[in-house]
Amino acid sequence: MEDACHLTRIESGAVDPARLTLFSIMRNEMGFLPAFLAHYRSIGFEQFLIFDDSSDDGTGAYLEAQPDVVVMRADWSFGHPIRYRDPDRVVHDERFGTYLKIALPHLFFDGAYVGYVDADEFLFLPPGVSSIAEVVERLAQEGAPSAISTVVEFFPDDVAGLSGELPQSLDALLAAYPYFQAEPLVRLRPGDHPELLGKSKTARLFKTFSIEPKVERKGLQRIYMSSKAKKAQQFQKSPRHKTPLVLRNAQSRLTGSHYANLPPSDTVLLTIAHFVFTAQFADKIARARAWGAHTNGAAKYRYYAELLDRMQAQGGSFLDENSMRYEDAQQLIDCGLMAYPKT
Repeated sequence: MEDACHLTRIESGAVDPARLTLFSIMRNEMGFLPAFLAHYRSIGFEQFLIFDDSSDDGTGAYLEAQPDVVVMRADWSFGHPIRYRDPDRVVHDERFGTYLKIALPHLFFDGAYVGYVDADEFLFLPPGVSSIAEVVERLAQEGAPSAISTVVEFFPDDVAGLSGELPQSLDALLAAYPYFQAEPLVRLRPGDHPELLGKSKTARLFKTFSIEPKVERKGLQRIYMSSKAKKAQQFQKSPRHKTPLVLRNAQSRLTGSHYANLPPSDTVLLTIAHFVFTAQFADKIARARAWGAHTNGAAKYRYYAELLDRMQAQGGSFLDENSMRYEDAQQLIDCGLMAYPKT
C-alpha cells in the first residue's frame, strides 16, 4: 500500500496530519462541489484530501483554488486494474480508484480518524451534535475503529422534478429532492459488521417500473460469454451503507468502498444523503456509461437509463407508501436510519 506514494502526486496544497480530514475521489463534479465543500466545512472537517481523476469541467482548478484542499493526481484513471498486497499480506485485484481509497490516507494519517465520502453524498449529524469532531471523540472514547452510515437516496416527487439546474447548497438540494424511504437499511451488531436490511430506493424503482436484467453481447461475446461476464450484467445493488469514518492505524483501515476491516461502533449509526435522482441524473448516466470505470463497466447505469426512459414515458412518480418528506434528523432516528447514544 505504501507504493501509492510512487503512483500518485500532490498537485496543490500540503497535507497536515493533525487536521480532521475528509478524503474523496472526484471526476467532473463541479455541479456538487460548492455545496459539498460548504457542507463539510460547516460540520467541522478541517482539510480535504481529493484525488482528481482527470476532471475536465473545471473541478481541478476549483479545488486547487481552495486553501483547505490538497489535490492529488496520477497517470492512471479510476478504472485501471491493479494488484496490491494489504497489511495482512493478502493479494487483491482491484480498480485503481478503490485501491486509492484504501491506500492514500494510509500514507498521511496514523492514529487519526479519516472521513470518506463521494461528491454527491452529504453526511448528516445526529440531533444535538454540532460537529463531526464530537462523533470522532465518542468513537475514540468507545475504542471503536469506525462508524458506519446508512446511505439514503433522496428524490423528488415525480420525474418532472429531475429538470432544471442542480441546486448549489445542501438546503436547496433538500428543497428540490426532499423525499426519502423511511425504512431501516442496516442493523448494528455488537462485535460484528452490520446486518443489511430492506432495499435501496433504486431497487424499489427497478421493481416498480419492471426493469429486468438483460445480457448484452458485444464483439467476441456473441460467440462465447463467460458466466462471470454474464453475472456482471445483473443488477449491481445500490449501497445501503458505507463507512464514512475510519481510524487509520496499523490495525484499522478501510478495505473497499463500503467496509473497514474491523467491526464498527455498535452504538453510532450515521446517515448519508445520497443525491442520485437530481437534475444531473441523465448527464450522470451518460458520463458513467462513457467512462466505464464504475463496477462491472457501469452496468447499473444502463438500467438507470432504461428506468429514466420508462419514468418519462409514464410520467412516473418516485413516491410510495413509505416515502417521507425530510424535515430534520430526528426523523432518521425515528425510522431506524440513524442511531446515536444519548449523553
